[in-house]
Amino acid sequence: MKTEAFAVLLREVLAEPLENWRAVYEGFSPVDLETGERRGRTPPPEGEPRRAAVLVPILMEPDGARLVYTVRRGHLNDHAGQISFPGGSVEPNDGSPLETALREAEEEIDLRPGLVEVVGALEDMYIPPSNFLVSPYVGLLPPEAEMVLAPEEVEEIFSVSLRHLMSPGALRRVIWRREGRDYEVPVFAADGPPEREIWGATAAMTAALLVRLGWQTSFTETNM
Repeated sequence: MKTEAFAVLLREVLAEPLENWRAVYEGFSPVDLETGERRGRTPPPEGEPRRAAVLVPILMEPDGARLVYTVRRGHLNDHAGQISFPGGSVEPNDGSPLETALREAEEEIDLRPGLVEVVGALEDMYIPPSNFLVSPYVGLLPPEAEMVLAPEEVEEIFSVSLRHLMSPGALRRVIWRREGRDYEVPVFAADGPPEREIWGATAAMTAALLVRLGWQTSFTETNM
């Protein structure tokens, strides 16, 4: 699909809420194999969650669109060492969550806001461990967009083709052991090498975008 047609499609599918967005988001929370429980994605009634925003960058390469991810540095206070989209906390001087997402993308991967064509937003994502309510914005990047990581925040920048993410076998369920308990975790296996596993909130936001583009698997049908 050509860039202009893809941008039109994205604007169309992002213009309306995703009907089953909460189920998609919650379907990517780890499941405790002992209790069968998974963390919900609804903010608790008491208190206010911390506000944050991320940019979901889509690099429009000649051979197809690619989602851009970062690997966070291991010393950071929140979500250290995890794969994420560029973003961070809303600051008092930010005029809007979108401004936050663009500012953070420029700080983390040197992506100039003028290179980003914002085509819409995904539903807000609540992340229980950090008590963040995250606003994700989808932006198109031209093929010539250059990204340089900020070494104090980002360990690596990489991209994964939408074609791969929507292919059979990209979504897997793996077993992780954390603090003496086993969890079943849905992950997207990136097309390495090296092989990377995209999980948690980042995987859920990825899935919310892919579902809008027609992605369907037996996993989403039976678990979401």
